[in-house]
Amino acid sequence: MERGRSGARRRARATAAALAIFAGVVSTNARAAHAANASIESNVTALAAPITSLAATPSGKGYWRAGADGGVLTAGDAHFYGSATQVAHDSIVAIAATRTGNGYWLTDRRGAVFTFGDATFHGSMSGHPLNLPIVGMAATPDGKGYWLVASDGGIFSFNAPYRGSTGGMRLNQPIVGMSATPDGKGYWLVASDGGVFAFNAPFFGSTGGIQLNRPITGMAAAPNGGGYTMVAADGGLFRFGAASPFYGSAVNACPGAPAVAVAMSKGAKGYWIAFADARTYAFSPSSAAPKCNPTGTTRANVIAADLFTRLNDERAARHLPLLTWDPSLASYAASWSANMGANGFRHSTIGNLLGPYNFVGENIAAGSRGTLDGSLHNAWMHSDGHRANILAPGFTRVGVGVFCAADGSMFLTQDFGHPSSDGNAQPSTGTPPVDPVARPDAGTLHC
Repeated sequence: MERGRSGARRRARATAAALAIFAGVVSTNARAAHAANASIESNVTALAAPITSLAATPSGKGYWRAGADGGVLTAGDAHFYGSATQVAHDSIVAIAATRTGNGYWLTDRRGAVFTFGDATFHGSMSGHPLNLPIVGMAATPDGKGYWLVASDGGIFSFNAPYRGSTGGMRLNQPIVGMSATPDGKGYWLVASDGGVFAFNAPFFGSTGGIQLNRPITGMAAAPNGGGYTMVAADGGLFRFGAASPFYGSAVNACPGAPAVAVAMSKGAKGYWIAFADARTYAFSPSSAAPKCNPTGTTRANVIAADLFTRLNDERAARHLPLLTWDPSLASYAASWSANMGANGFRHSTIGNLLGPYNFVGENIAAGSRGTLDGSLHNAWMHSDGHRANILAPGFTRVGVGVFCAADGSMFLTQDFGHPSSDGNAQPSTGTPPVDPVARPDAGTLHC
């Protein structure tokens, strides 16, 4: 199929191939009214170890993230006061900010406590035998003490009131975190199934009796003490009591890494959700819920983003549900495009993806030097098999992979899927009509 290069006399040959759908059966108080909206966000960062915890500044204009290696990342007005990367420690599991916001504590699995800035050392469990590892930490509101909690719910108080624990109870699931009441007189513990245990603190509810898609990974108390919010590994939120109003969740925020923590601040309306890869999203009246999109500034990533937009433009023109970017499919597609660049033009064994996906489909294309990505998109749209994949109502996710070869040629892969977690659905059948093609332009992007 011939496609002319816009603005040039020479012509480039574009080839494309489609793979039919492959299916398989797989068994607010007065103070908060004057607070600023939570707004500071962070992108994926190259890390030596995953992020494990999050703490917001008292002003609500920033936050710290702690990594398992003791590294501390700052955002907004959160200042860097040091890290534990140069001292001996086990995996860091929690960070807690001081009352002033001019310091913080870190604790590891063995209960060692590390102080930075104006944080004061009040003791630790370092050198003491533990039945189970430490999983969380909370500071007293006056900044003069803190609690550590182990995965069995055992509480260790340091210049902080001891109100009880679940250390002697048989738990359905392990404790994963804790939060202190704003008055410092009590605390809550949360288990991975969302079970909540209140000690000298009001019980507002839990998800202990609910089947969760992913386990709970952390909790945060509302600044007014009227409730709490829990976050699951998929970025989903569960709110109880008069917690912060719901401004959205991170379920569709391109979860290439698990959500690990949620944080609130008396200085901000809303909340933050942090992921293990350092991405952190703000949720507030002025912050839209994040959506999963291709990221990166390389030529290949820019082309992939353009092709993703073109896909959804075609679906929107036909009033079809838009596709969500899927990082797993995108990684698979990028790898296959590179494989084609090295070994020749052919389809992948995409059926290997069945299991996490109920059914899948694939489009591939290749163009010589100077071929515009829009011309290949239009070649797909004028081919029955490709168009059927692009416009299949049953697909909910997609990943696009682009490989630019050394000679300037371009290899494209689109992998479509319906994840098993999205519920039952059937592969779409039939061939949709060509018209209207929403994006007939060839664009300007090429390798």
